[in-house]
Amino acid sequence: MSGPLTWTACDCAMLLQSNHITSTELVWQYLDHFKKHNKAGLDLRAIITVGGRAVLKQADELDQERRDGRIRGPLHGIPIILKDCIQTSAELNMATTAGAAVFRSSIAREDAEVVRRLREQGLIVFGKASLTEFCGAKAKNTTAGWNAVNGQTQSAWIHGGKKKDDIWYGRSTPGGSSSGSAVGVAAGFAPLSVATETGGSCCMPANRSGLYSLKLSHEPELLEGVLPLCLDHDGLGGMGRSAEDVELLVQAMAGSRKITARTLEWKDLRIGFVDPTKFDAVPTEEDRRDESHLQILKDYDDAIEKIRQHGAKIVYPAALSTMEELSYKDQSVLHIISYLDTVKEWPKWIAKMNNTPVKTLKDIVDWNEANAKYAMPEPHTNQSDLYDALNSKYTQGEVKKMQAEYHAKAREAIEDCLSSNDIDIIIGPGDCSICVVASLARCPSAMVPMTILTGEKGMGQPQGLMIISKRHDEGKMLEFMKLWNKHIGPWQIPTRFREDPPAPTPAPVSDQVSDQTAELS
Repeated sequence: MSGPLTWTACDCAMLLQSNHITSTELVWQYLDHFKKHNKAGLDLRAIITVGGRAVLKQADELDQERRDGRIRGPLHGIPIILKDCIQTSAELNMATTAGAAVFRSSIAREDAEVVRRLREQGLIVFGKASLTEFCGAKAKNTTAGWNAVNGQTQSAWIHGGKKKDDIWYGRSTPGGSSSGSAVGVAAGFAPLSVATETGGSCCMPANRSGLYSLKLSHEPELLEGVLPLCLDHDGLGGMGRSAEDVELLVQAMAGSRKITARTLEWKDLRIGFVDPTKFDAVPTEEDRRDESHLQILKDYDDAIEKIRQHGAKIVYPAALSTMEELSYKDQSVLHIISYLDTVKEWPKWIAKMNNTPVKTLKDIVDWNEANAKYAMPEPHTNQSDLYDALNSKYTQGEVKKMQAEYHAKAREAIEDCLSSNDIDIIIGPGDCSICVVASLARCPSAMVPMTILTGEKGMGQPQGLMIISKRHDEGKMLEFMKLWNKHIGPWQIPTRFREDPPAPTPAPVSDQVSDQTAELS
């Protein structure tokens, strides 16, 4: 089997370099696969829109550059999907919706900084990935991967998709908020994607799709044109099917800052593993006793033993401050900060777009109420987090003081763990909260695939290992990721593509590449 369902970005690059395929032919193959399973077939709803003719125009221009001997970078002519909170200009023929009905037809006046960097490196912006609406900031308990524009993104691994009785972040969901970025790559709609993360929104969906991912250290310049939640803690990350794919992608994103992994052996790595029972993201005691959770603990221990046998230095358990210890009066510090930043920063993001009926967060709330049929359909009929942001009890001064204090605590927690244990990276299970500590500290986080959960509660969901380190130490993380990829954890084709019944005849591609929908009042 060869094609979009199996290709890595490096596979695509080799095909292009050897003239076995052109970028235009590559795009058509991805378009064909996309139309079979995005809103037909498995109905994954991973992508809100693709650029249609604009995608083909990019491919044609990059093919001509290749013929002329101009290669922009190692990912020249390869398609990528972007989370739909990252602004793209009219040239790319796609709205930037953040999953919200109010922005369904809104188009940015210019590309976000990360888009500019990717295009300079020759990547083809193929489509905009679905997400939990407003990156999860609209309402409490919004199902991971749901938004008013595109409905529910479904896992490429879980047969039947989201279960009706599952909780908002249950095992049958794809994780969020960068749900479509993960599912789109797992499903073969593109070999690469860009995600955002404030507290797990890149690494956790990658975990549930069995992918490799790396969220870069916080860089304000890179976030220009990206919908902010916590302006001083947000990060951008890349997802792919191999560690090498992710390395090439994040280097393209990082621009002049070099992010490279040295060629090492296992014996050169020093790794700390946290106690998984202190950092798991499982919501209830009952869930902690089920067979799938017990499997995670067993497979975690097995992974540690495999790495030890390969010759790496292991510290287990490595003590690290927990998310609860870094909370303010039992509240998430990042959540409190987000209330201030959505009110203060969203108008600046909106101001960069055309065809928007709103200017402020208050305008969005009012518009949603006036257009509730479109903006708040079942099953998510409220906007509680937006209301809470407008009515936050904390002053700007209080939030800034809190932010400085807890950023310092989180940074010190990571640096103390690394130095006291003489380790380079810290690892926890896939669905765990060490990523929140990293976000507070403005540090990177990453994911590698590890296992597939079995049994009724496991549902066939992938589970990986989450990795964090100190700020700007992505190279150390990539060294581990590449060794893991080579010796232990290669990517797998999702089970739904191996086992589900054949797809029915898809809708015409012209119906699926349009970025326009019914007009709203």
